[in-house]
Amino acid sequence: MSTPSIDWVAVRAAAIRLALPRTPIGGRLGARLGSGVGSSLEFQDYRSYAPGDDLRHVDWAAYARSEVLAVRLYREEVAPRVDLVFDTSRSMAVDDRKLCAHMELCGLIACAASSTAADTRVITAPTPDPERLRRPEDVERTLACEAATSVFEGAHIPLRARSVRVVVSDFLFPHDADALVTRLARNSASLAIVQLTLAEEADPAAQGGRRLIDVESQDEIDLLIDEQAVADYRARFGRLRLGLVRAARRVGARFTHVIAGTPVRELARALAAAGVVEPE
Repeated sequence: MSTPSIDWVAVRAAAIRLALPRTPIGGRLGARLGSGVGSSLEFQDYRSYAPGDDLRHVDWAAYARSEVLAVRLYREEVAPRVDLVFDTSRSMAVDDRKLCAHMELCGLIACAASSTAADTRVITAPTPDPERLRRPEDVERTLACEAATSVFEGAHIPLRARSVRVVVSDFLFPHDADALVTRLARNSASLAIVQLTLAEEADPAAQGGRRLIDVESQDEIDLLIDEQAVADYRARFGRLRLGLVRAARRVGARFTHVIAGTPVRELARALAAAGVVEPE
């Protein structure tokens, strides 16, 4: 099986970075800009000079105008926390095309995250100790390992408080969209949801009699896939996607649906349009 090289994806990701909140979030966890005062380049306010203040922060131009010593206050920079939640269940590798697209998409997001100063972790299973992302190529190895339990099956997803979260899945499993998205968004700095499917998973064609095998449970069923069956499936898929869109909107999350096989450059544009990434 031929899979994409993360190095190849990284070349196309060089011009983007993960979109992070631009405004203070509060506290010291997960914020791009903290609420304290520090030595970053982001100007916050003035206050009167007090003995012991760093003279480098005195606004000498203001002193020349008013003869009042004042120091510039700068907003404290806090390294954001990023949690990348990647679905590695069998459904994401139902064939080589989807596995390849999954690796490209997750690799692109990982490369975009590595372009920031974020403390980034990759979560693929409901384990208490997710893997810290040190190099984008680590994602290739992580996704190649089939998870024994889907990250969404556990009672607890190890998400950090006030983290920036990006979730990638096909969401083709039984779920309540409101409950799932609320769970993913709880106590987050921001949430982006990316649904990845094959074209035929979103819009199948009539194929006549077929034996279908559930890739997760290996259950089998004989089904006549005629025009009516296809119409019913399209309606169900539409409701599933609409449920995710509405649930994301309720919690202020971003949602986008991408089709496997989309060129990486167009994929980056779709993620940028959805606010998941931004120009470097």
